[in-house]
Amino acid sequence: MQINGGPGLLVRIDGEIDGVLAIRLESGYVNGVYHVRNPEKLSDVERETAVSR
Repeated sequence: MQINGGPGLLVRIDGEIDGVLAIRLESGYVNGVYHVRNPEKLSDVERETAVSR
């Protein structure tokens, strides 16, 4: 899935959204990894999108 325009991972526990892992890339390198679990910030996360190569 995409989080703020970059790759991300939706984390579910027992079917419920537990958090989002977002990865920030620059010039092909990972320069930031963020794990958000704040329920207020996750309220806009509604659906998953398939990742393709």
